[in-house]
Amino acid sequence: MEIKELHTFKKIVEEGTFSRAAQKLNYAQSTVTTHIKKLENELGFLLFERGWDARLTNEGILFAEEVESLLAHWDYSISQAQRISNEEKGTIKIGIVESLSTKLVSLILAYLNKEKPYIHCHFTVGNTALLSELLNQNKIDFAVCGYNQTMSNVAFNPLWKEEVQFIVNSSKHPILKRENVRISDIVDYPVLMGENSCYYTQSVRAFLTENNLVFKRVYNCSALHLIPDMLFEDAIGIIPKGTALKQDHIVFNVNEFQPNLLIGTLISTKTNEYLSKTKQEVIKLIESAFI
Repeated sequence: MEIKELHTFKKIVEEGTFSRAAQKLNYAQSTVTTHIKKLENELGFLLFERGWDARLTNEGILFAEEVESLLAHWDYSISQAQRISNEEKGTIKIGIVESLSTKLVSLILAYLNKEKPYIHCHFTVGNTALLSELLNQNKIDFAVCGYNQTMSNVAFNPLWKEEVQFIVNSSKHPILKRENVRISDIVDYPVLMGENSCYYTQSVRAFLTENNLVFKRVYNCSALHLIPDMLFEDAIGIIPKGTALKQDHIVFNVNEFQPNLLIGTLISTKTNEYLSKTKQEVIKLIESAFI
């Protein structure tokens, strides 16, 4: 049973005769007759009563109802296949570091909703270590994060230098009494920061090592956005700039604190043509947000 035979059957039903159906389809009438005979042989029953008018048999009436549904589904399948071919359908998987998720997710969704409404988007929010591993496993298409120097087969395009900020939850915190705070002034206080694999945490620790310093008490949290709410008494939080804060949170500066925190797009160099144009367009959109 071929789709062209079903189209021929449907056209005969619509036009009422074999000859008019042949004209509409630009077929010879013998071709139309051949299509119907093939259908009837495969189905095992007659579709039309023999005569001048193409009058359906009882079985033909029931079959016509099914053909209508089948051809509608076929047309839908063809349109979906065309969307896939034109990169108008599919799922793009993007990894984003937590501090940028609020800014970028809404931007990307607004673009896809307008330009590619049949494209689904799956976001993974996490730290650089997690996103790098997911990219290596082909579980995300690309990531906006730091550069994991241990990875091969990736291209990193730096977009900007991320800043770290220090916060406390009380104006009475002893550190605020200092006119100029240095990194050595906070090492004796309890510190809340990301987990050890976190790009921000690693950069802060690297800076401390360069200055022969170490925090005495550290509490790690994988969800950076929760750190402001976890502050207690004399604790100091170290978070990416842009993390949502409440009115009672106070940000203070630490002199000469300049960890290397480059953030950009991390893309696998392994060949993957799936949604390649769409991915390039979304990456350009992300890059334009930081020009």
